[in-house]
Amino acid sequence: MKKLTLTTIIILGIGLAMVVVGAILQGISWGSGFNGDALASALNNIGYITAMLSGVVLTGTGIAYAIKNGSECKKDCKCDDDCKCGCKDEEKKYK
Repeated sequence: MKKLTLTTIIILGIGLAMVVVGAILQGISWGSGFNGDALASALNNIGYITAMLSGVVLTGTGIAYAIKNGSECKKDCKCDDDCKCGCKDEEKKYK
């Protein structure tokens, strides 16, 4: 779960960086040789799509994690940490 969340956050950061780079490239006035407007537009579009998709995955992961942890709470568990959402250590499971 940690790797999926970290990967999604990294992809979200890359997508947002592509949007920023595309916006900077669109602000540059290009000379007669190379027209960078198409490249800037493509970077913007790819960045928006990447950021949107990784945001959707991150939101879905968070919702799934919340549902999973909410359903595993054990009321009869006697842990030192008041057993907020289940006992993870087998030694602490029952005193």
